[in-house]
Amino acid sequence: MAKKSNNNTVKLLVMCAEIVLALVAVILLIATPAVTYTMSSGLLGSKTTYTVAGAAAIFGSKDPEYALTWAGLLSFIFVACALVILLVLCCLTLAKKKFALAGICKFVAAGLLIVAGVFVFFEVAAFKAANGDASFSWGSIANATYALGAGWLISGILSIVAGGLSCAEAFLKK
Repeated sequence: MAKKSNNNTVKLLVMCAEIVLALVAVILLIATPAVTYTMSSGLLGSKTTYTVAGAAAIFGSKDPEYALTWAGLLSFIFVACALVILLVLCCLTLAKKKFALAGICKFVAAGLLIVAGVFVFFEVAAFKAANGDASFSWGSIANATYALGAGWLISGILSIVAGGLSCAEAFLKK
């Protein structure tokens, strides 16, 4: 009997770790810059660096004008949905309520987290596609380099790790 109680404690701790990782991933998606791009002009020899806020990449913005990106929006939606599923499952576990589809919900949350983590790494390409590559608007005198923001990089990794933990928890002995 003590082994089953100990195993339930481990499952609950793993579930709490998943929730914390997913919550941090959502916060990083909104609060940190999504894309930084540097415009360098061959004619004038100047470099200008721009950063695109995470909320602007997810939802779009009016000032400066940025279109929303499919990768940012889907990443945010998937991580938020997985977080809600994990919170509901954690509450049901704490209330000691049995839920017949808990295993399926766990795998859905894991899939959402892993796919969201992968979509984060498509953000630079999605940003260039949605907003146009700025180097083309200046013709041949300008060149732009793009990079994924550090917070978004960490968010993608955390999402994938949380999804992996969700899969691993399902295989813990009952």
